[in-house]
Amino acid sequence: RCAMSEEKAMTIAENADIVLNGYAVTRDSENFRVVNLRTGKAAYIMASGELSETNMDDVESAIAVRIISENRKYILEP
Repeated sequence: RCAMSEEKAMTIAENADIVLNGYAVTRDSENFRVVNLRTGKAAYIMASGELSETNMDDVESAIAVRIISENRKYILEP
């Protein structure tokens, strides 16, 4: 069951810089916000790749960090 409404998930996805595997990534200056569009849980990842804040479980947060590290160049492209 999705903890986030479909409408809310669509709005977040439409405003994201990139969406990968159900995770919406938005740049915040040099840092990144990652939202799991299925659960609504989020993570804030520093430019260094360090996880700063999250309400995700360990698996979700590891996925979020991996998405940033593996796709940083695509997210940073204008």
